Amino acid sequence: MALFQLYTRYNRVWIPDAEHVWKSAEIVRDFHFGDHILHLLLEDGTELKYPVDSSPPELPPLRNPDILVGENDLTALSYLHEPAVLHNLKLRFLESRIIYTYCGIILVALNPYKQLHVYGDAIIHAYSGQNMGDMDPHIFAVAEEAYKQMARDHKNQSIIISGESGAGKTVSARYAMRYFAVVSKSGSKTQIEDKVLASNPITEAIGNAKTIRNDNSSRFGKFTEISFDNRYRIIGANMRTYLLEKSRVVFQAESERNYHIFYQICACAHLPQFKELKLRSADEFHYTGMGGNIIIEGVDDRKGMEETQQTFSLLGLKEDFQSDVFKVLAAILHLGNVEIKSSGDDRSSISNGDSHLKIFCELLGVRADNLMQWLCNRRLVLASETVVKPLPKDRAVTSRDALAKRIYAHLFDCIINRINKALQVPGKQHAFIGVLDIYGFETFDINSFEQFCINYANEKLQQQFNLHVFKLEQEEYMKEDIPWTLIDFYDNQPVIDLIEAKMGILDLLDEECLFPQGSDQSWLQKLYNYLDSNPLFERPKLSNEMFVIQHFADKVEYQCKGFLEKNRDALYEELIEVLRVSKFAFLAKFFQEEGQSGLNIKGIRVMPARPSVMSANKQLRTSVGKKFHSSLALLMDTLNATTPHYVRCIKPNDEKLPFEYDSGRVVQQLRACGVLETIRISAQSYPSRWTYFEFYNRYSVLMTNVEAGINDKTQTCKSLLQRLIQDSNQYKFGRTKIFLRAGQVAYLEKLRLDQLRGACITIQKYVRGWIQRRKYLRLRRAAILIQHYIRGKRTVRKAVSATNLKQGWSAVVIQRYWRGFRIMKAYQTKMTALQSEVDGLIIEKQARETMFEASTKEQKEKFDQIKINLLEEKETQARLRKMAENNLEMQRRDHEKELGVLREEIRKLKDERAALQMKMEDGDQMTIDLQDQVAQLTKHVKVIPELRKDIANLQSQKNNSDRKMKQQSEEARAKLREISRLLAGSIVEEDVLSGLTEDYSEKAYEAEDLLAAFSGLEKVTRTLENHRKEQKESYDSQIEGLKLKVDYLQNEYSSLQTLFTEKNNINENIRQEVSRLSRENSVIPELKVQISELLKQKNEHEILIENLRKELEEKADEMKNTFEKRIEEESSKRRHLEEQAEVLDEVKLDLQGQIKDLEEEKDLLSRQLQMERDAKIRLRLEATQLSSKNLDLQEQLDDNERIIKQLQNQMISLETAQKGGKKSIFQVQCRMNNECQSFIVCHPAQKMMSPLPKHYLGMLEYNREDESRLIKNLILDLKPKGVAVNMIPVLPAYILFMCVRHVDYLSDEDKLRSLMNGIITAVKKITTNHPNDLALLSFWLSNMYQLLNCLKQYSGEEEFRKQSTARQVNNCLQNFDLSDHQQVVSDLAICIYHQFIAAMERSLTPAIVPGMLEHESLQGISSMKPRGFIKRSSDDNEDMETYTISFITQRLSHFYNNMMQHGTETHLIKQVVKQLLFHIGATTLNNLLLRKDMCSCRKGMQIRCNISYLEEWLQEKELQNCHLIDTLKPLAEAAWLLQVSKSTDDDAKAITKKCIELNTVQIVKILNSYTPIDGFEKRVASSFVRKVQSLRQDHDGSAQLMIDPHYRFPVTFPFYASSQALELLQIPNSLHLEFLTMI
Repeated sequence: MALFQLYTRYNRVWIPDAEHVWKSAEIVRDFHFGDHILHLLLEDGTELKYPVDSSPPELPPLRNPDILVGENDLTALSYLHEPAVLHNLKLRFLESRIIYTYCGIILVALNPYKQLHVYGDAIIHAYSGQNMGDMDPHIFAVAEEAYKQMARDHKNQSIIISGESGAGKTVSARYAMRYFAVVSKSGSKTQIEDKVLASNPITEAIGNAKTIRNDNSSRFGKFTEISFDNRYRIIGANMRTYLLEKSRVVFQAESERNYHIFYQICACAHLPQFKELKLRSADEFHYTGMGGNIIIEGVDDRKGMEETQQTFSLLGLKEDFQSDVFKVLAAILHLGNVEIKSSGDDRSSISNGDSHLKIFCELLGVRADNLMQWLCNRRLVLASETVVKPLPKDRAVTSRDALAKRIYAHLFDCIINRINKALQVPGKQHAFIGVLDIYGFETFDINSFEQFCINYANEKLQQQFNLHVFKLEQEEYMKEDIPWTLIDFYDNQPVIDLIEAKMGILDLLDEECLFPQGSDQSWLQKLYNYLDSNPLFERPKLSNEMFVIQHFADKVEYQCKGFLEKNRDALYEELIEVLRVSKFAFLAKFFQEEGQSGLNIKGIRVMPARPSVMSANKQLRTSVGKKFHSSLALLMDTLNATTPHYVRCIKPNDEKLPFEYDSGRVVQQLRACGVLETIRISAQSYPSRWTYFEFYNRYSVLMTNVEAGINDKTQTCKSLLQRLIQDSNQYKFGRTKIFLRAGQVAYLEKLRLDQLRGACITIQKYVRGWIQRRKYLRLRRAAILIQHYIRGKRTVRKAVSATNLKQGWSAVVIQRYWRGFRIMKAYQTKMTALQSEVDGLIIEKQARETMFEASTKEQKEKFDQIKINLLEEKETQARLRKMAENNLEMQRRDHEKELGVLREEIRKLKDERAALQMKMEDGDQMTIDLQDQVAQLTKHVKVIPELRKDIANLQSQKNNSDRKMKQQSEEARAKLREISRLLAGSIVEEDVLSGLTEDYSEKAYEAEDLLAAFSGLEKVTRTLENHRKEQKESYDSQIEGLKLKVDYLQNEYSSLQTLFTEKNNINENIRQEVSRLSRENSVIPELKVQISELLKQKNEHEILIENLRKELEEKADEMKNTFEKRIEEESSKRRHLEEQAEVLDEVKLDLQGQIKDLEEEKDLLSRQLQMERDAKIRLRLEATQLSSKNLDLQEQLDDNERIIKQLQNQMISLETAQKGGKKSIFQVQCRMNNECQSFIVCHPAQKMMSPLPKHYLGMLEYNREDESRLIKNLILDLKPKGVAVNMIPVLPAYILFMCVRHVDYLSDEDKLRSLMNGIITAVKKITTNHPNDLALLSFWLSNMYQLLNCLKQYSGEEEFRKQSTARQVNNCLQNFDLSDHQQVVSDLAICIYHQFIAAMERSLTPAIVPGMLEHESLQGISSMKPRGFIKRSSDDNEDMETYTISFITQRLSHFYNNMMQHGTETHLIKQVVKQLLFHIGATTLNNLLLRKDMCSCRKGMQIRCNISYLEEWLQEKELQNCHLIDTLKPLAEAAWLLQVSKSTDDDAKAITKKCIELNTVQIVKILNSYTPIDGFEKRVASSFVRKVQSLRQDHDGSAQLMIDPHYRFPVTFPFYASSQALELLQIPNSLHLEFLTMI
């Protein structure tokens, strides 16, 4: 399709404008080939006839559709030209408040002149690991791309940052280095990342200054190499500087400042450490006050000085070095105030009393007379003599300023070198990333030597950029198998040759500098003569002091004045010699190093007979231009050896206003920095590049049915494009992408929009037709209904007369009365019958109620009597139990007293040997006593057979009583039959009564048959008991509810009281802190006075010390003689002492022998004592076992006694039953029922002769030497999978706790400590060594949680005893308080929990953004848009795994099943799921906030659909009622915000009301980033965003843009009592724990 065919009605174009550079206009009439006028309509409503040349037609550039405006990458625009770039940047900057935009491989950064919340650590982590182009443009994205390519390709990288002064180059370079420092994660102890970042404040202080355009303008170029090791961690850095603006030291224009460091030291002149510098205010010094304004708004120079000193210290530059630096800086300021006067006859002089000169000489250690002489004179070396020539005032001032510049330049280089040394650490550099912060192209009203060098450097960088762009383009074409065609581009090699070639500008400048009489004018004349024929060099017609160079960006007019002086950078040798012999070594070293090159020449020098005429500063002939050319060549070699990345900083306005856009200034910089040249190159080739998948999804609406039926999407795209665009030169098909020329995407978007618009019209047509048809049918039905009623009315009127109406009405009345009479008659008959039946029922009811009340009263009395009897029996049993407990308690106390005596005796055994032997005999006696007690206990055991005989006697007595009962059975049977009939009535059947009669002689005396006989009585009493129980349960439930309410109110009251107490404590702490600070503040003035007094005392002491030093020297000689005499005396004494020492050595040997004998005796006694202790422990264990056996026997005796009493009671009851009446029989029935049931339960205990089962205490015994085996087999070598499948998941926790219980039983503190430390250490080791093993982490998390619960449950504390069984309470720990170990286990469980969460997050994170944000769950709703051709790191990774929301839910299910399999408590599972959902929501929201292409209505629908999948997963796992989905509320609100209407005030209020979890910064970011997917959506207006901001001013919340995805909710481990009986646990053989013994 020809380009001019796109100039149709309603399309828009750009036309030039003087104010805004370009302005938009709409085409009113279609343009046809051959037309000379294009009819346009401007935005203000005026019509314009735009003239067009006929052949070929020069049409204005077309405007991109609104759907393509505001893209992240300028190359994604269909029409690539200057106005499109300018408009896209303006829209993003002003409306979306986005400062970064890609232009192919360039990052364009506009300075917002405002602090933005897009540089925090959370943003860094969000960009870390992401591909360039996936996230919004950012300096961090460029830094991440460089870091990733360095690690992937093992090649050095460079980031080239350029732009005008004030465009933000320094800040961009600072953020890039900060990104590397954060993501490299260096483990070095040298904190090299902090040092690299700390170098920025120092270099900015000594190299940055306030200019008209920028408050912090870098006045030098800087290339920083950040070195990385083979693990890509920062190990050092190195800086190279270029072209420091030395002239700023001695001259600043109006409203400008000198370098920041001068104002910083002047601001701190009053501090003690700066007193010796004798500084004043900055406006009192000539070098710092000539700009007129020494203050920068919003900048505190004093704080800047503090930061500079801190960074000096951080880099290891000590206070001595800092002091030397500050001395040199102060000396430069004082040098500028040295007054040079004119003495006439071209002479100058300096007053001898000049205070600033004296201070300068004192600070730098130079002679004042020499300096005064050579500032005002110079030495000329002639053929035969040397002449001293006076200098006029202006030349002397120039000499003074040159000296100041040279000193500052040397100081600058010295500081940079020291920083480089501080940034070097041991280690081999594997790769580096260079950050180049260099000045952009400059053109001012007056351009001099500095601008010439700057523009020369930019010419070299532009050439390198052009070559790199073409290299990337060629690689892309070759990769996609597309023929490469050479593209015409601007080659700036001729300009570079004009500057640096032989007989070029620099060469002629150096040649002119060699001549002593050379001048700027003579050099300019040479330029005119040699370069006049060069088309890139021009000679101004109106000036003879300028020349013009046609640079790649613009023509620049240079003024030749000062070129030679600045290129020479000359300083008289006499002044250098004065400084070279300075007593200040720091300064002298600068100029001594300067002269080394001329002195270090090997060989023999031959002095000429006649000295030749030479320059006084021969060794300084290397010009500034030549140095700059060499350093620039070195820089270009470095950059060419790296992979470059480009950042172009743009200054949006000259007034430094936040978010103000000056199109004229912006387009000027875009032309100068090469962005527009990149756009022009891209437009000549195929700038729009789509993958086949993206193209298919975007333009599937344009396909025919045949094309849509093709299975191969690649072939489908080719067929579609060939049908839509006839000219095959407008596109090319690559292997994976489709390449389109400029304008073709806009054409396709127009076709797509027309297709969608047509479909919308069709849908609207049918919907409107359906609505109208419904309306028509509704009206038709209403009309028919009206007609129906009207026709019926008419028919009635015609057919009905007055006579017919009267007869009909009479018939109706007669029928009504007749029917009423018949109904009345039937009603009266039925009522009579019913009334008689009701009267009979009432009489029957009254009789039954009377009988029921009587029986109820009687049964209640019987029940009360039974209750009283039971209570009496209960009290009797309680008294007996109390007596038994008292007896046991007394015995226990006796045993404890005896054990106390034993312990006391054991403690006394540690005394002397003789006493120890006697106490051992006492211990033996005590042992004999214990054995007697054991014998006594054994005798008690022998009593058991006698008790058995008593039981047999009782059994015979029972048989006798049974025979008596058999004799009396006949009478009892008759009485029972009669009583049963009276009580049960018709309830008991005749066959039951007959059953009692038959064979009664054989069965009536058995308890089971008696219960069967009384079943009729039970049926009667059961009704009464059920009624009573129901009433009692209702009352109990009400009382229980009231108790719960009382407990709840008490808990609330206690919590409120606790909060009140805490608040009072906090207030009290605050008051104490305030009073303390007040006291400290009051002491500060006193300290200041004391300091001043101490300084005075210091001076006095120094004088006294000097006097004392002289006196001490005199006394030293006298003391020397005295010491010599004393030495002789001491030598004689020393010989005598040596003799004594030999004697003492012999004594020492004897004592050592005695000590050995004593140690052997001590060991023997220790072994004996240990044997005694072991014997005591064995005896104690035996006594314990016997006590337990005794208790078991006592329990058996109690059971036997209880059985005997029950049998006796049965006999008594049966005897009294024969004599008593109804009441006694009922009591007997109830008591016998209860007693028989207890008899049945206790019946197994009667088998006294059967062997007793072994009784375990739930403890595991192990030897001390087996502890390592226990730890190894149970923790280190254990496989969680086998335990979870075949055993109890938390079996290791139970086993470990049973071992702890046994150690507590032995009261062995050392063994307990060793065991607990071994458990903790082993679990820490295995979890640390397997940080990604989810099964292992889940397993040990569950076991540590269970171990913690066991330690709590068996601790004996009241709050845990309530939930334990009686057996568990009896098994509580006895000897040790393990609360400290509880805390250690709890801390370990928390640590494992965090490791578990981190491992799951690492597994889940790669799938979150693709699955939650990028995956389109809703089919048919595509949110893809055209993209640029940014070369991303992922271009080579074509086979990457595709993640979906299903993958995320599958991973969550895997985590959930893993926890369930290992027995994790439900409460803990909920906490884990809550943490994972928060991580998913935070990560998705953070990426959404940083991806403008994802902020659309359709993407909001996709996100909400994905959230619903997570809700379904929670419902599937029955976790929907735990409020876990609340962690996804911010993401859900963001999805809702993308879908909701955003235009009216009501919409703004709804957003303010609905978005509770999102803060204002996030809402504004989403609104500004909202991007329409097609022409049916609208952008969010800036006024609407401001409205939302104003409505949310009162909302408190965080101002952070990002949510920390690694935030951890506090984890809690609530106590859950275990029902597991430890004594019933079985240890499987697979654990190999056969060395453990169950106790």
